[in-house]
Amino acid sequence: MKRSLLWIFVIPLALALLSCGQRKRDAVFYEQMVDSIRKAEQLTEMKRQAGVYDDPVQNFFDTLQLRPLPIQSERSNFAKIGHFGKVPLSLVSMLGYPVDTRLKALLLPRRHGLHALLLEEQLDSINSNLYLYSLDRDYKPIDHLCLYEERDEDRAEDFGRQFMDYYVTSEYEVTILYIFESMRTHKMETEQTRRFQLTEDGNFEEVVVELE
Repeated sequence: MKRSLLWIFVIPLALALLSCGQRKRDAVFYEQMVDSIRKAEQLTEMKRQAGVYDDPVQNFFDTLQLRPLPIQSERSNFAKIGHFGKVPLSLVSMLGYPVDTRLKALLLPRRHGLHALLLEEQLDSINSNLYLYSLDRDYKPIDHLCLYEERDEDRAEDFGRQFMDYYVTSEYEVTILYIFESMRTHKMETEQTRRFQLTEDGNFEEVVVELE
């Protein structure tokens, strides 16, 4: 009888000790894991400051100038917006272009946790187009808008060129004006206005422009 009573007390005590030991091991493991994460973050930051990267994509985007918003149209004079960095050939195809395309990029503030980019496509030694890109957290393109391009237009009653004005607010509300300039009268006329809003999923959704 006494032996039975002894086991009644000993077994729960042994289980309690084992449980405490497990909790201690769990705590030690957790502390080691947190310490490892901190060391990895510190190493990553040290590499970034030293200009050493494991990911070439991250390396490129960290070298770009960050341009604050808003942005007002400079038409084809993109250098007035900011310093565009040359996109390496290894990343050109990632942005959806043929590998021989000449691209320059300027980083914009993040929105909805996503990246944004101004991309200059150099068509030749003189002409370039300007695009606004939204990118996911891995810098892969989601959507884009053409902000500026110009082309000659031969119309029945006139000859001239069409180009665009563009405005981007700090909330990524984008307004694009399509303008025709007559070579005969040298007058400029805004023929169309379109407005877009960057959504949480990274798409540029067109919104209705209210007529004044």
